[in-house]
Amino acid sequence: MMKEHNYSVRHQLIIILILLLPAGSMAAVTEVTLFPTSAKISEIEKIIPQCDKGKCRTVINLPSQADPESLIVSFDPVNRIKIEDTQIKPIQVQDETRIAELRRQIAALQDERKEKQAKLQALTAQLQFWEAQTKAKTKTVADSYKLADAIGKNVRISSQEKFAVETQLEKIDKNIKKLQEELNQAAGKKETAWEITLTLSGAVLDEISLSYTYSLAGCGWLPLYRLEARPKDKSVSFSWEADVWQSSGKDWKQVRLNLATLKPIINVEPPEMPEWIIRPRTLYKAARGKNADAATFSQKEALAEEIPESAPVETRNVTYSVWSLGEKNITAGGKQRLSIKNDTWPAEFLYLSRPAINPQAFVRARVKLDQPAEIPYGQALFIIDGALLGKRDFSFAGSETVIFFGTSPLVSVTSTTLADQSGRKTIFQDKQTRSWQWLIEAKNASDADIKLRIEEPVPQARDERIKLNFRQNPEPAEKDHVQFVWLLDVPAGQKKTIQNNIELEAPGDMNLDFGWR
Repeated sequence: MMKEHNYSVRHQLIIILILLLPAGSMAAVTEVTLFPTSAKISEIEKIIPQCDKGKCRTVINLPSQADPESLIVSFDPVNRIKIEDTQIKPIQVQDETRIAELRRQIAALQDERKEKQAKLQALTAQLQFWEAQTKAKTKTVADSYKLADAIGKNVRISSQEKFAVETQLEKIDKNIKKLQEELNQAAGKKETAWEITLTLSGAVLDEISLSYTYSLAGCGWLPLYRLEARPKDKSVSFSWEADVWQSSGKDWKQVRLNLATLKPIINVEPPEMPEWIIRPRTLYKAARGKNADAATFSQKEALAEEIPESAPVETRNVTYSVWSLGEKNITAGGKQRLSIKNDTWPAEFLYLSRPAINPQAFVRARVKLDQPAEIPYGQALFIIDGALLGKRDFSFAGSETVIFFGTSPLVSVTSTTLADQSGRKTIFQDKQTRSWQWLIEAKNASDADIKLRIEEPVPQARDERIKLNFRQNPEPAEKDHVQFVWLLDVPAGQKKTIQNNIELEAPGDMNLDFGWR
């Protein structure tokens, strides 16, 4: 009987402790993995289950932004505890801490208002006193001047102080009204949180420790980069920071913080050069009457055969890596900036120009790393030789990439048309010809020698009867079916030229589309 009595008393004390302790008071966030728009939260909590007839229950409270379906609970394997049942129930909660703080601020302002009102009454009494002295009688003219001077001086001082106090009172009244509105809203506003009831079985102790993880919205991080080109050092200085934020309603203190990076997106800097296509034109005769629809349909079929559809493109954004930043304090509410990485990348610099599109020369850095890197998609600040270029998107995955740092006003590459002629060779051969001749001129007005890459389109014949002949001086360093490439060393203050000649021959009756060039 004594043992049963002791157990009953102890059980009652446990229940009293459960009722007295606030929900989640023993819970502590230990680890956070931040994704761009959410977070995975890990918590450890010591609980005292409520047991009855071999069944024990405990409650876990999750914030309103949590996804209760994502909750995963685990116990120490030594305890051999199992979860028999999980019940999820939304509950209405208020921010009692916020309400108490608003009431404290209102009470402090009201006390200050009383002090200002008392001071205002004293100043009003002073003004009334000095105004009454204007009726006082004096014995001499000198005494009259002295009294008038004293009245004027004290009335002026009291009036200025009274005006200042009245202004302060108006400001206090506005603040009290604003805080009162916030209090009314906070007191009347109830958010939906989550109450998770777990039914346990096994070797349940008086106090057990459980670990659980869940997904939380209202959190995230944003990568911020700084890329500075240093052509003289043949390097790119890279720094990576992160803006992190969370709105869980409580500060995270000394949590193991991880940042999950998404797979980067490939970006394009300079304008792409379209392919130069030369092919016969397709002529269509106007159809009338009953055959109009059939002719239109045939025309659409011909166009569909002539212009192939683009193949589907697969975009992969599932895999991610994790950056561990150690233990950090993350306050609830505002953003917080953390440093992730600083590095120097070796790079080869040259100028890239596509004079068929525009005369600008882009500063290009080809970066080669010893180890692959994964830099997620984000905003980057671009700098070259200390000059700010601006912000644009940046991402990088792998060990090699090309980064562009704007254009140089001191380097230009122009393409001038010297000849664009067409004609027939002879009447008997029934051939048509056309020839293009361009002079490409590269100017380096800077005080340093540069390496220059010039790209020009290669015309592509879509009919075997179209013959093309190319003559260049100097010969391209690279050539494929899409473009000619020249690699030039242009000394400071000098220029170099390229002759680019293209000749075409085709049947005389072929109606040609000569493309954009």
